[in-house]
Amino acid sequence: MDRIVGIQSILMTRRLLFLAFLGFALLLTGCSTWAARMFTRSVSRIHEPISSPPSMITQPLLPSADLAVAWVGHATALIQMHDKLVMTDPLFTSTVGIVVKRYIAPGMDPAILPKLDATLISHTHFDHFSYGSLEQLPRGGVLAVPLGALRYTPEFGFRAVYELAPWASVEDSGLTITAVPVQHFSGRYGFDGAWMRDHGYTGYVVQHKDLTVFFAGDTGYHPEYFKEIGRRFTIDLAVIPIGPGGSWEVGSRIHVHPRGALMIFQDVGADYMLPVHHKTLFYGFEEDPAQSIITLRALASELGLSDRIVDLDVGEQRIIIPSSRPVVTP
Repeated sequence: MDRIVGIQSILMTRRLLFLAFLGFALLLTGCSTWAARMFTRSVSRIHEPISSPPSMITQPLLPSADLAVAWVGHATALIQMHDKLVMTDPLFTSTVGIVVKRYIAPGMDPAILPKLDATLISHTHFDHFSYGSLEQLPRGGVLAVPLGALRYTPEFGFRAVYELAPWASVEDSGLTITAVPVQHFSGRYGFDGAWMRDHGYTGYVVQHKDLTVFFAGDTGYHPEYFKEIGRRFTIDLAVIPIGPGGSWEVGSRIHVHPRGALMIFQDVGADYMLPVHHKTLFYGFEEDPAQSIITLRALASELGLSDRIVDLDVGEQRIIIPSSRPVVTP
């Protein structure tokens, strides 16, 4: 017991030292933007409990589904394509980079996963490329990372690791994974972002049999990228970030807000859209972490798109296309 208490004390000391260092750096740079707000909120929430998710995913592979999706939180989605399971940007840790604390715990215990056929990493930022989360996953499948991210990828023990440039594809065990261009930025430690402005981030299109899913990763709106994705693929489901930021504007160069997310949805021509990248973390934009989804619902209703939005809460799962196979019951 003393040893556990000692370890917890060491971890807390490291966290406080890191926060002090970050605060000092922000003061030196005169930063008063979202980073300063994120820092201030993170310090104030150090001792606050993390809320339990509204629901918990208990059956990752549904026998009654050809296409199903579950939202674990943040940008983490579990996608079932027939008998295949694909996960996007796994985040199961309670904090991101020691600093940013979750509001809501993950909506699934990764220990229940029977397998993962593919794990997709959109870019190297801590909240999307979480080493501690990847270590909790089944690693008998493949890991896909964007061009430039392989140097940041430890040896986790995945059966194969693919580093993909935009429009490059790989076929593995019945899945075709294609990296597609998005508009973001990369780097992991601040200083390395200077030479990773034009690579190290990606979206993905995953195909299996008659199904196609698009994962946008983290992105701003681009007037041509997403239209081209729509021209090349017939997409059943698009997994698109809607935050940070819940304004009625399109968003920034690197992050879409809900209106920009719906523009991407329309550009790629998907049948359905799962909104992600909201409600889980605070990044210094909206005081209410639910503002992004509130704005999205209003805009989707205004545009007549509500019935095509897969509006899941953390820990919820939905069948998009029911199975055409007979379900055998005991």
